[in-house]
Amino acid sequence: MQLKTLDFDKEKYFKCDGREFEMTENLSFARYRKLQEISLEFGYSASFHDIFKNIREAWDFLNSTKLGEAAVILHNIMYGVVSLENKYDAALRLCALFINEKGEDIAVYSEAIEQSKIDCWGKELDVTPFFHLASNLVTGWMPAYKVVSRSGLKKEKSKSTIG
Repeated sequence: MQLKTLDFDKEKYFKCDGREFEMTENLSFARYRKLQEISLEFGYSASFHDIFKNIREAWDFLNSTKLGEAAVILHNIMYGVVSLENKYDAALRLCALFINEKGEDIAVYSEAIEQSKIDCWGKELDVTPFFHLASNLVTGWMPAYKVVSRSGLKKEKSKSTIG
């Protein structure tokens, strides 16, 4: 089966699995609050709860002078090395805030509706345009991604300091 590739710059309406969708630039207060939460999850590949828990753990290590352990925790936060089990991708969830099914109440946020839309899109659409849309919605994500991508391609020399 050939996946359909959307161009969100040109297409504001599209059909998928017999359902009609429309992209909007407006958000309700409920969806804006969710946008803030999902943006963190997208940026760090972790939920707000995961980020807070890991920062707290690093803080505890720093307070007990376990600098090595704190460094590992902070490294994991920086590079988003956390479990994403049983979650829909944050990029798709961001898109679901702005892409509405015909007749959907845009004043409310519903995780069930979000999941239904994502499941529908997964049946016949290419994910790439959704990822691009999400990365443009999260301020500062693309520059950070480019830095991390470049640094990941370079081999770091190990420095040892003997006191």
